[in-house]
Amino acid sequence: MASQPPRVRPSDLPTKTVTAPDGSKVRMKVVQAESPSLPYDLLAAFRSNVRRIKADQKAQARAREDTPEA
Repeated sequence: MASQPPRVRPSDLPTKTVTAPDGSKVRMKVVQAESPSLPYDLLAAFRSNVRRIKADQKAQARAREDTPEA
């Protein structure tokens, strides 16, 4: 029987804050290259990033809908 792949959640990955070129602060997931679960770490970080970007896009769309047009 095949063994189960390790379950890696985005909250399991460490986060660091960096400064973007435009001066804004950005939080990033840190993935260790030597990790035995590297593919699963990358997948968890990717899912976390997609979830955050989609939430930001929805918030921006709602803000555009709420602003009165001139």
